[in-house]
Amino acid sequence: YFFVLKSQNSFDVRWCRGNIGEVIFQPWVQYLEGLGVIVLTDTKCVGFTEGDTNQITSVSCASKDTSFNLEADDVVFAVGAGALNAISRSSPLLSQYPEFRNFTYLRGTSVLATRIYLDTIIDTPYSANACWGFDAGVGMTVFDITKLHGRKDGDPGSVLEVDFYYSNSLLGLSDDALTKKVKSDLDTIFGQTCINSNVIDAAIIRLPNAVNWYFPGSYSYMPETRSRSLPNVYFAGDIVKSRHGSWSQEKAYVTGIEAANAVLGKKDTMEGVLALEPDEPHVALGREMVSSVQKLLGGKGNAPSLVDFLW
Repeated sequence: YFFVLKSQNSFDVRWCRGNIGEVIFQPWVQYLEGLGVIVLTDTKCVGFTEGDTNQITSVSCASKDTSFNLEADDVVFAVGAGALNAISRSSPLLSQYPEFRNFTYLRGTSVLATRIYLDTIIDTPYSANACWGFDAGVGMTVFDITKLHGRKDGDPGSVLEVDFYYSNSLLGLSDDALTKKVKSDLDTIFGQTCINSNVIDAAIIRLPNAVNWYFPGSYSYMPETRSRSLPNVYFAGDIVKSRHGSWSQEKAYVTGIEAANAVLGKKDTMEGVLALEPDEPHVALGREMVSSVQKLLGGKGNAPSLVDFLW
């Protein structure tokens, strides 16, 4: 399952056994609360106040029942491209800075996650199978959850997850229509055994504009760890520029550590972060080619991160 240039054999995603909220996030929140952190759920940021020292001094928040201000020493934007775009567009204070106006070029793309439970075991080639061609412009991956998790007692057949990317055209379909579509697509992919199988249960999750969309040129609009405009503002997430070279969830984690180190005033923001292995030959060649082109066009010719291939 290759979807990046580097470390193609290191796709080690693990699917949660059970509800993610109960198994992962609830214990994490409880741990944070034990450290004195106050977690505000169902609360959104609606504005900012800037002090005399060119820093954000408070954040305006709103929930269903009330509005309030939080005094701030430092502010970390740990959000995706779509949210960063919306926050920047809706804030007159932030919009006065070119850095934040550039964030309005960032955007998300929609993902549709579906999971169907069949009454027959389907022999899939791999645990993760990239597919395309069913809907114009829509990519998809079929994950064999039975292979990833093992077969549970009482499961009569395979559990397959089909995720659709750039899936705006599919979000409006009903759950029943999507279930039928997924089954039809799987029948085409896996043949007669799948055709003869029956769907005994299904789950659908729609994620409109929820996933960062990396398009050619988007790198120049992405934030750095520390804001160039407001010295007590920081950024974390896989939309943030980083010289580490990681991607996706790993990059979000790494940039979180970088932001924390920056808030603490550490000179080395990469403290506590493990370095990646040296570039593979094809990646090193691609990086050198990008640097050479950049030099020819008058740039610095420095392409230290995979994301620079989007330049």
